[in-house]
Amino acid sequence: MGEKNPVPVLDWAKTYLEHPDKEIRREICHGIELRGRTHPQDILPLLKTLEFDETKRVSNTLIHVLGQIAYKNGCLKTVVVHLNTWENKPLVEKALDEIVDVHDRYKKFAVLTQQEAIDYIDGNYNPKN
Repeated sequence: MGEKNPVPVLDWAKTYLEHPDKEIRREICHGIELRGRTHPQDILPLLKTLEFDETKRVSNTLIHVLGQIAYKNGCLKTVVVHLNTWENKPLVEKALDEIVDVHDRYKKFAVLTQQEAIDYIDGNYNPKN
């Protein structure tokens, strides 16, 4: 997804994150996941626009995507730093739980062990509120 020329693709995707159709918002959220696995800093600001989406399918997809990008090499730090700026603390807590769970479910592929992920989150997630 936008591997060779991501800016136009991400700009296009951004225009649909507030679309009135919940399925379009959900699909865009899920669609930008692949870019986030290698460049989480590119998609986290876009994902943040969905933090207060009231549609359960959208918020569940958002939590899923955050988990999917956080277990990749070098991504946990970037995700946690960004989640420190989010205001929807209940959603962030669910995302952090998903991140920890993903580190176990995908332990063969995760850079960190589940315990290392827990320790990193415990030491670095510092919400302002």
